Amino acid sequence: MRPVRRRALVVALPFVLAWAVVVATFAGLRDRLPDPLATHFGADGKADGFTGTGAFLSVVTAVLLGSGLLTLVPTLRLTKGLGVQRFAVALGYGMSGLLGYAFAALLFANADATRASRVSQPLWQLGIALAVAAAMGALGWLLASRDAASGTDPGKGAAVPRLPLAKGEAATWTRSVGSPVLLAVGAGTTLLGAVLVAVGPGTGAWLIVIGLICTPLARCRVTVDRRGLAVASWFAPRPRMRIPLDRIERATSREAAALSLGGWGYRIRGGGSALVFRSGDALFLTLATGREFAVTVDDAATAAALLNTLIERDRPAAGERG
Repeated sequence: MRPVRRRALVVALPFVLAWAVVVATFAGLRDRLPDPLATHFGADGKADGFTGTGAFLSVVTAVLLGSGLLTLVPTLRLTKGLGVQRFAVALGYGMSGLLGYAFAALLFANADATRASRVSQPLWQLGIALAVAAAMGALGWLLASRDAASGTDPGKGAAVPRLPLAKGEAATWTRSVGSPVLLAVGAGTTLLGAVLVAVGPGTGAWLIVIGLICTPLARCRVTVDRRGLAVASWFAPRPRMRIPLDRIERATSREAAALSLGGWGYRIRGGGSALVFRSGDALFLTLATGREFAVTVDDAATAAALLNTLIERDRPAAGERG
């Protein structure tokens, strides 16, 4: 089996298995379940929320398979193995175990109930669900750690060559980069907001606004030229992030996992910040302030080489400074 397919199988398998277990449990108990089902319980263990049986399967499918897809997509963009995404894989396994057990336990709690309002769910079930999540998370961590391609140290930047550029010669590097995760989150938030607005007034309108803002920003264009680095949305010149050349000390490139940079979107982390669209090739800038800025984009090595050339060429020599 090819490495990419094997990694995809490792990442997606727990979500698919959890979904299959819940669907099989539902099919086995179908004739013993009330309609609607009790699907939410208060601190006293008594049911206080209800969902139709058909809607329940739709929710299970969307939550489990949707979560699996969101976990899988960034993994497919990574070429150096699952070792650099151990945390993300372990988190996915833990989430699938927690959700799978919670959905299945909910069905067993509803079995043989004459009315959903009489169903109860003891609080100790949460403890079991967390234990299952911990065990699954440990399994995910182990499987990711044993990936044969994970021996490369992603923390060390590769040597960056300078681009041959004559004095006075201009050069521009530009690439567009998209984020399936941000796109899915934006579209999902917009859809959820629309559903809530249709059901009744509430926070649905705000969710639509957030989703409509997030979706266009899921694809940007990264540009390097004599002015430095610029990142702008694909559909408009504003908003734009720009880092002038005189603020950059040096540039490097390496592969990085999205979660190692703090997650998707604009992230502020210890020692710097990052604009994360997906896992994979990333451009790292060491700034004059000592902080670091990173942006995930293809062909980051060329961007880093051009930046280093422009920095060296345009920065005055020690004897030329005031």
